[in-house]
Amino acid sequence: MNLKSKLAKLSGCLDQKNKLILFFLIGFMVVGFSKMSSSKTASNEKGFQIDTIIPAGYVLIPIKLLNSDSISAVIGSFGVADIYATVQGEKSKLLFSRAKIIKSSVEEAAFAVLVKETKAHLLSGNDNPFFAAVQNPKAKAVDADSNQNSRPGVRIIYQN
Repeated sequence: MNLKSKLAKLSGCLDQKNKLILFFLIGFMVVGFSKMSSSKTASNEKGFQIDTIIPAGYVLIPIKLLNSDSISAVIGSFGVADIYATVQGEKSKLLFSRAKIIKSSVEEAAFAVLVKETKAHLLSGNDNPFFAAVQNPKAKAVDADSNQNSRPGVRIIYQN
């Protein structure tokens, strides 16, 4: 028995009144399920806020970047970057190494940096825009001051 014959047999069993009731019942179910799924997605979008995922002891500080267009093109919604302070006529100074940087979902050129509360004053006290250099999020931090290839010097201790 194929589908056509099953539908013909079913429609033969139903009179006009039952067909009308079945039609409206199916219609209400379709409309109800579509409204339910759209309200779930809308509540999920409104329910997520970035401040709910900030770890304890950290703050999220909005910053202005000189190279915001370039950074926006390179990273997705977030990434890892070195943050440099820029002062007119002076060399840029590294403020944060491998800081988490987040791009605003509303404005493409707006960024925020996740830093420890104890270091937040480094960003808030500076009126000049900052400069960011994107880092590989999977790479380990390397201390530029330490020379990893050098061996400890020979130490000779004389005793009398």
